[in-house]
This record gives sequence, C-alpha cells and structure tokens, in this order.
Amino acid sequence: MTSRTRWIVVGGGSAGCVVAARLSEDPFNDVVLIEAGADHGPGPVPDRGGAFLEDQLRTAPDLMVVRRPGEEPQPYLQGFGLGGSSLIHGCIATPDPGQYEIDHLIPLEPATRLGSLGSAVMDADPRARPVLLTRAGGQRITAADAYLRPVLHRPNLFVVTGSPVVQLGLRGWRAERAITADGIEYQADRFVVCAGAIGTPTLLLRSRIDTPGIGEGLHDHPACTIALELEPGTDVVAPTISVVIDRNGSQILPLNHLNLAPGHGAIMAGQLAVTSAGRVSLPDHDGPPLVELHQLTTAADIAGLTDVVLDALRVIELDAVREVVRSAYLDADGTPVSAIADDADLVRDWAVGHVTGFHHLTSSCPEGVVADQFGRVLGYDNLMICDASLFPRSPTRNPYIPVIQLAERLTSQWRVHGA
Repeated sequence: MTSRTRWIVVGGGSAGCVVAARLSEDPFNDVVLIEAGADHGPGPVPDRGGAFLEDQLRTAPDLMVVRRPGEEPQPYLQGFGLGGSSLIHGCIATPDPGQYEIDHLIPLEPATRLGSLGSAVMDADPRARPVLLTRAGGQRITAADAYLRPVLHRPNLFVVTGSPVVQLGLRGWRAERAITADGIEYQADRFVVCAGAIGTPTLLLRSRIDTPGIGEGLHDHPACTIALELEPGTDVVAPTISVVIDRNGSQILPLNHLNLAPGHGAIMAGQLAVTSAGRVSLPDHDGPPLVELHQLTTAADIAGLTDVVLDALRVIELDAVREVVRSAYLDADGTPVSAIADDADLVRDWAVGHVTGFHHLTSSCPEGVVADQFGRVLGYDNLMICDASLFPRSPTRNPYIPVIQLAERLTSQWRVHGA
C-alpha cells in the first residue's frame, strides 16, 4: 500500500500556487499551503495591465530596502496575498526561451488597445512591439486564479492565509515543522519554501539553516522613470503597459497612464543584464531582514542604464511621440528633460541618483550555491526552494513567466526523481 506524504508549501505567491496545485494532483500527497497575506478573492478583477498602486492592501507591509550603499532604506513594493506579485504586476509575459517547451496555465493575450502613448511609440519606433499580457478577455488572471482556485475542492489540498511562517523547526538535517507567527506548528514530511527572493532567505536564516550563500547574490533590474504630461484625450481604458521596446539586455516601457497622476504617463528605462549583486541578511534573529540591493555598483550596470536612458530620451523626441506628450520631466520638481538631454555624463549622474527598479528581485538562494538542480537545499534531506531566489542570476527579461516555468519544471522533476 502506498504511504501518504505530507507537504508544507510556505508562501502562496506565483510559485507557491503552482507548487501546491501540482503536488496535490497526486492523491497520495497531502498539501498544506501557508500564505502570510490575505486571500483577496477570486479573479479575474478589472485591470489596466500595470496598476502597481491599485490596492495598497496587496503590498507587503513595512518592507524596506537599501538601494545603494550609504543610502537610507526605502519602501519596496511587492504583492502580498494569495497570488503574490501576480496581484499587482504589469502583466507582461516574457517566457524564458530556454524553457519554451514547459507548458503552463497562465493565459496570454496580446494587447489590442495600445493607448495614446503606446500607439505613438509603435508609430515612431520600428523596434516597438505590442506586449503579451497575462490576461483573459481584458481581465487580469493571477497565479492563484489560474492554478489554485480551480482545484480548491481537492480533499488533499489545504490553504491557510493570513498566517506568516516565521521559522522552520529542525531536527538535525531535516525540517520537521513550520511555525507561524501565532504559534501554530504544522508538521510535514517535506517542505517547499516559496516565499520570494526576500522572504525565502529570511526564513532560512531565521531557522538557522547553515548552508553557505543564503541571502547572497540578490539581483534587481535597475530602472529610471521619466514622467510625461500627456495631451488631453488620453486613453484611460488601455492597459498601462501595452508596448515594449526590447533591446540587448535592456528594455523601454511606455506607461499609458499613472493612477496617482491623471493625465500623465511615463517611460521607464531599465537595465535587464545585471551584474551588481546585493544581499539579504538578518542582523537580529527576531528582527526584520536587512535588504541591500547594491544597485549600480558595477561600471557595466551604470553604463547599461545610462545607454538605455539616453535611448528613452531619444524616443520621447520622435515626432509621433511629441504629438501626444505635452512635457517630459525628471523629478517631482518638474525639471525638464532638456536639463540632461544629449549629455551622457549628465544622464549618467541623473540615472545613478534616481535609480529605482522594475521590482524583479531574484537570485538570493541561487541554484548551484544554496540548492541543487532540483531545488533541494544543500545539506538538508527534505527542504526545497521554489521561487525567483533560485535563479543563478537575474533573467534578462520580466521574470513572472520564468518563475511559473521554474515551478512547473521542479514539481515535474520531483515526481520523476523524487524530492
């Protein structure tokens, strides 16, 4: 008689939803998914493709990061709740070309309504193309919608929300239980940590997992935003992001509208081929993590971001774009782009001083350093990782679909090779 295996999946973000759904396909698995945030309800929900600040309840509370050495910590936006950042991200689908053969359940559809700015960029720049969006019928579909909600009826799948896991209880080289903030302990045979590039190393460090390299190698895609005042008549129904200019290791994203600034859009210029690496550490075992991005700490990243910002400034000056853009400025004080345009040194200095990011955190528990090719934490018998922290380095693309593909690959391998 086949024995049952009890699994704990820590984190109900994009990867965790895939892992819980796929593991529970086996009737001899009992799967408990534990998510720190709330269940915001079934989708699809109305979406314009990239409304990052649409619902503050969907952001992780009190998450602060240090972007560059010596700077003060700044708030960092992430999805918080069942579905993770698929609740709030820009819905851009860019599969990993190395994993095209891996199927997934996330629906993809082209952006058919491009918006005023998107249409202008398409007309002005031959490199521009409409994006694929993770939507169906114009509605956002989260990882929870696609993977988890259709299978919640399974008797071997249990979902717990609003319950942060704060520590794993160990016995020697095995995890035995997941301990939540309210003191509940969940015992299991196998544990999969899907808490993200900050949450996963934080939990492992707090649990005193001693595998070298935990928290090291954190990556984010640095980006700069140029604000645009648009001419009247802006299409507010089109997706926020409908068009992209892909470059070699970088990306230009026109934003058709901004939620907090009606009548405005933006152009984001980001460096995707990242060499700067930060870390997640835990100075106080009972305190919050210290998240240091160390953005633009290499000459290659500074040069790359400078180049893509210069390119974005050129796009703004194209005739078709100028027809829909009333003014373009660099900061909240309204400094015009003419203050730095065509001067690479000034652009570099501005980019370094105004860097933010695409919110694409990865690589803080990289495969080959902290875990093996099956996501198993080195040195531990029944503990695995499955999220963006596993990427050996940041993908040179938007990471959502690559994370989904990673979770599909690992769960498939666990079935074939064991976990």
